[in-house]
Amino acid sequence: MNSINVANIVNAWVENELHLPFTIYNDLIPTAETDGACLRHDPAPAAEKRFMDGTRLVTWNLTYYIRCKNAANARNYAYAITNALDGKTITDNATEIETEAQTLPQFISKDDKNFTTYSAAIKCKYLEPSEE
Repeated sequence: MNSINVANIVNAWVENELHLPFTIYNDLIPTAETDGACLRHDPAPAAEKRFMDGTRLVTWNLTYYIRCKNAANARNYAYAITNALDGKTITDNATEIETEAQTLPQFISKDDKNFTTYSAAIKCKYLEPSEE
C-alpha cells in the first residue's frame, strides 16, 4: 500500500461518513470558484517498525485543507473532519488504518477572492504486509 491509497481510503470514509457539501481531492482543490477541500501528504518516516515476518508498521502524516467563502464553515468542517477521524480505525479489505488527530483546525489564509482556508493534520498508522 502507498500513501495515495491511504489518502483515498481515508477520504472515501470521510466523505461517506460526513456528507460534506464538496468533494475532498488529493493534493489540490481544482476550482477557485467554489468551496472545497484537499488532503496532502506531509513528510513521514518510511516505517516505524520492521518485523521478522516482513511486515512493517507505517505511519503517514496527512493534512486536510478546507477552503470556504464563509470562514466559520471552513473552521467547522475542519473540526468535523478531525473529530470524526480522531481515534477511528478504518478498515479497507484486510488493512486496518488507525487515525488520530494531530492538530486542531488552524487558520491558513484569506485569499483575494475572499475564501478562507483552514488546515487540520491527522496521522494514519497501519501494518503493511510483506512484499513476498
